[in-house]
Amino acid sequence: MPTNPPLVSVMVICYNQERYIREALTSALEQDYENLEVVVADDASTDNTRQIIRELGKDYPEKLKMYFNPVNLGITANSNIGLNHCRGEFVAFMGGDDVLLPGKISRQVEWFSQDGSRVLCGHDVEWIDQDGALLGIRSSELVPIGSGSGASGFITHGTPYAATSVMVRRSRIPEYGFHPALPVVSDWMLWIEVISTDGSYGYIPGIWARYRRHKDNVTAKLNWKVARDVLLTAALSLWHFRGRYLVNWAHYFFVRPIAKRFRNKSHV
Repeated sequence: MPTNPPLVSVMVICYNQERYIREALTSALEQDYENLEVVVADDASTDNTRQIIRELGKDYPEKLKMYFNPVNLGITANSNIGLNHCRGEFVAFMGGDDVLLPGKISRQVEWFSQDGSRVLCGHDVEWIDQDGALLGIRSSELVPIGSGSGASGFITHGTPYAATSVMVRRSRIPEYGFHPALPVVSDWMLWIEVISTDGSYGYIPGIWARYRRHKDNVTAKLNWKVARDVLLTAALSLWHFRGRYLVNWAHYFFVRPIAKRFRNKSHV
């Protein structure tokens, strides 16, 4: 751990998560890393989410920063509200229904301290249900966890880390934060922009967070909005990088699905 540990911001977005928000925020606030702020952006919840956040604010007045939108802005706009208030050299991300495990933040900061070219760090995540029971699924079983340099790997195989595992160098985040053209699924584009063509990414071994899977998860609803944002992510990154990752996107959309179907048939 560095002698003068850098400030880390944990950005939490939430909307109508009264059932989970206390556990989520407490798991971030109780990390063993001292130079930490937890920035929560509530997107005009209509249940008791805000009341619970305010109660926690009284217990952690120096660490918990609260921002309450007067109207519902949507996932990306709300994420940018939270991101704009993060002051840390590093920013970690989590949803208001997820759980960070003890030691996550300190181990990721240590990983960054070993090499200045490192810009994004993830780790494996285990899935839980709405009641907190383990589902026996790890994110690494769905997309293999890995490391590399430049965004080609993040595009070719899909994001290797669950969003709630990611920590990035804030200096690599574009000025607009999460891309405003992607109202629902904007984290993939942010990771691509953070890594860009020269940034190194990697992971700390082990499981350091829990992703809660329930019927209200955005990714549980494979609707046209999710598909639209995935396609727009490809278009935006091709424009931003002047076609640099065209082959990688072709692999993601055409080669990868065929290979996946072949593997599934071979296991029948």
